[in-house]
Amino acid sequence: MNINTKKFAKTAIPFFLILFPFIFHFLIDETFEKAVQLNIMAVLIMFIFFAIIFKRSFCGFLCMVGALQRAIGYIGFKILKKRFTVPATLDKYLRAAKYIILTGFAVLSIANGKLLLQITVDDVFEQYDIILPGLAWLSIMLMFVTIIGSFFIDRFFCKYICIQGALAGVAGCFSPSGIVRCEDKCINCTLCTKKCPSNLEVYKMKKVISAECINCQKCIIVCPKKGALTNSFAGRKIPLFLLVAMAGTVFILLTFLITLFL
Repeated sequence: MNINTKKFAKTAIPFFLILFPFIFHFLIDETFEKAVQLNIMAVLIMFIFFAIIFKRSFCGFLCMVGALQRAIGYIGFKILKKRFTVPATLDKYLRAAKYIILTGFAVLSIANGKLLLQITVDDVFEQYDIILPGLAWLSIMLMFVTIIGSFFIDRFFCKYICIQGALAGVAGCFSPSGIVRCEDKCINCTLCTKKCPSNLEVYKMKKVISAECINCQKCIIVCPKKGALTNSFAGRKIPLFLLVAMAGTVFILLTFLITLFL
């Protein structure tokens, strides 16, 4: 691969990863909406199964909110010429917030007397009908905060707010897939760590197993040494586009199975 081809690939792949989630969700929107209407918790369990197979790949290249943050972050970097990093101590506590919120939702669901597989969208709207206007405003404020935060900080929503990401992060710890670093080929340029939106020290890892890794592929894209960082599934190297195709296919299959059996 010549220099021009490499340069084109490093430019084209990030744009592909921004556009793909919107195309993907356009194709599965009707089926996925039907699944959510049938049963919220079943869909969450589907996300757990998906994460066990592909870690947080949904966050990395299938989620529209993730793609929106990637686009906003790109614009922010072009304008500001830098990215802001939250101080390590504060960052640690902020990251814990999404896990605390996730635990709170689980406790409230159980305390409500509903089995996890019995909660539907209609149940939620019925239970919170009185405060729904307030929730609507909260959603608007959350989106506003996400947009502003993503302008300055890489994947702001993914790191500090997304409870689905928290769930996938925990489940993904059992996954056979992940990003691996070949120590023999790595030149220790630390570019992977500098560009990681989750602020992980990738250049020190043999395999990226952190629950905070969103599998966004940025470390692989920016790596100047071919083969130093690769996607792996059950010990086998997987090219990026094949990984995206595999993950998308499995997600569609799981969505279809939910609508078929519920």
